[in-house]
Amino acid sequence: MVRAIGIDGDAMKKQFVSFLVFLLAAGFSGTLYAQTVLTVASLTGNAVTTLTLAELQGLDQVEVKTSNEFVDGEKVFRGPLVRKVLNLYGGTGATMVTFTAANDYQVDVDVAEFYKYNAILALTQDGVALSKREKGPIWVIYPMSDFVELRDPVFNSRLIWQLVKLEYQ
Repeated sequence: MVRAIGIDGDAMKKQFVSFLVFLLAAGFSGTLYAQTVLTVASLTGNAVTTLTLAELQGLDQVEVKTSNEFVDGEKVFRGPLVRKVLNLYGGTGATMVTFTAANDYQVDVDVAEFYKYNAILALTQDGVALSKREKGPIWVIYPMSDFVELRDPVFNSRLIWQLVKLEYQ
């Protein structure tokens, strides 16, 4: 039996169970990190890459502090830049992207927006991993608070949550 200094076995068990409950409440399972959460593909089907949550978390992360019509007040979102993911996985030179959500909702977006507005594939909100219940594990986020023109229903429709596929052309 392994014992931590200053913590008895029962306390250790309680901490471990609390940690597991936290992970489950946050929407994690032990296999989520190893499962595909995002497919990046060309619309012609020539290039297809599947990414796990761990792989997305391993990319450079950017923070966007913003509000939108789906949250109360400003929140801090964190995740990789959409353009970075696109360029890393075959979409260099693409002009259009189609985002697809888990419920098959789709939206087409001009790639130029990702350079102008630094949109991200948010994985966390206020430091907490996005669960499926909380629009995760991936939510496309624009810095709506920083640009007046983004406070428009057109851009709200691009805040696609439960993102599962990014196709480019």
